Amino acid sequence: MISLLLLLGLSLAGPSEAQAGGPGTGGRRVRLENAPAGPYRLRALTSPTPPRVENLYVEVRVSDGASGAVLTDVAVWVTAVATEGDGQPLDVQATRDIAPVPDEYAAHLPVETPGVWEITIRVDGPLGAGQASFLERVARPSSLGPWVAIGAPLGGLLALGLFFWWLQRTSRSRSG
Repeated sequence: MISLLLLLGLSLAGPSEAQAGGPGTGGRRVRLENAPAGPYRLRALTSPTPPRVENLYVEVRVSDGASGAVLTDVAVWVTAVATEGDGQPLDVQATRDIAPVPDEYAAHLPVETPGVWEITIRVDGPLGAGQASFLERVARPSSLGPWVAIGAPLGGLLALGLFFWWLQRTSRSRSG
């Protein structure tokens, strides 16, 4: 029984979704859909939902405004400027390296303060330049995540241990 509990504990102690990070993890929210940006059309998503301090990813798909063809030969920059408070502006080049979809671009914006941020996506490529913007509310960092990541497996182990203890106790009382 102890070895079973130990095996179960080790399987629960592995990486959990609460510890995951990167574009697309923790839910996505569409912020721009087919938005005009000069000669381009942009689709932009943010993740996680809701974005938190130090954890805001922007994913961008760039299309030719005339034909609708997805473009992968452009430069994409994402700028974040706090509309309230004193957060430092950020300007990050989006890359295809971290994008979860091969034909898209993604950027990590490590915003330092909670509040409303204006996110501007700038595109420069063979068709010219363009940009589009949206507002995004960034929440305070959650202090609950680590407790859930640690407490849920431990609580499960405790419940399992109590269940096995109860089974042994009831089987002894039936046999005795």
